Amino acid sequence: MRQTFDGGVAMRVALVQLDAREVEACAGARVPAGRIAQLLGMAASHDAHLAVFPESYPFFVDDSTSAQSIEIAIASLEAMRPHPMAFIVGGYVTEGGHLRNPSFLVHEGKVQARYFKRVPWSGEAFLPGETLVRWEWNGHRIIPLICADVCVPWNDPDGLAGRMLGEAVALGAGPSCPIVVSTFGADLRRPYWTGPLRAWARACNAPVLVSAIAGRSRATFDEQGELRHYGGGGSGMFWYEDGQDHVWPRNDESEAAGVFLLDTVEPKSLWLPLDP
Repeated sequence: MRQTFDGGVAMRVALVQLDAREVEACAGARVPAGRIAQLLGMAASHDAHLAVFPESYPFFVDDSTSAQSIEIAIASLEAMRPHPMAFIVGGYVTEGGHLRNPSFLVHEGKVQARYFKRVPWSGEAFLPGETLVRWEWNGHRIIPLICADVCVPWNDPDGLAGRMLGEAVALGAGPSCPIVVSTFGADLRRPYWTGPLRAWARACNAPVLVSAIAGRSRATFDEQGELRHYGGGGSGMFWYEDGQDHVWPRNDESEAAGVFLLDTVEPKSLWLPLDP
């Protein structure tokens, strides 16, 4: 297996950009095991080591549904047919009577680790996590983040951004330990997002990979007095190399539903469209 220049293991990551309506359709439904298996198979056929699904998939909640317990969520993930490739899913669950927004690392039929979102977005009401974590499997390492963890502390500075960046560096973020972000919607070409993503990539000398959604959500949010829908694309990778910022993809193909395959070391890339 090819090694990175700092001794870690090279990694190919599949960023699964589902349509917003597909994510929202999970509200109150069972875990879509068949769909997840199909997408994992697509990623595995291109030698991916990790698949990253967007925030709130498959544990989406809306006004008509309530979050299930974290124990039930984990049990439902572990009831799926085991897959040799690791993948990240998440959403809203309850833990000890509190609403949480976690990501789960699933590998070989087991939930190996969890991370709790630390920063609310647009009035989210949940119990935040308190620390960053590093996930490891088969020689691979990543630091998971969720949506507003990246952008809000940078755009509304209160010292948290600096603390989180310091935690990431202390955990070993770098060329072979990328930062992986799941989000329900991100405008990766707008300064609100590009500023903090490039800051993370530079400060940590690490690739920053984002798995977002395509299409147009039913859900809306208020941004500076404007009512907006989530979606429209945004999955991709930011990195800093030879004194230059880089981002892939560079065009609007990221607005469609598809799978982005990224090599975090060389950066090679491939786009696989999904059927509408």
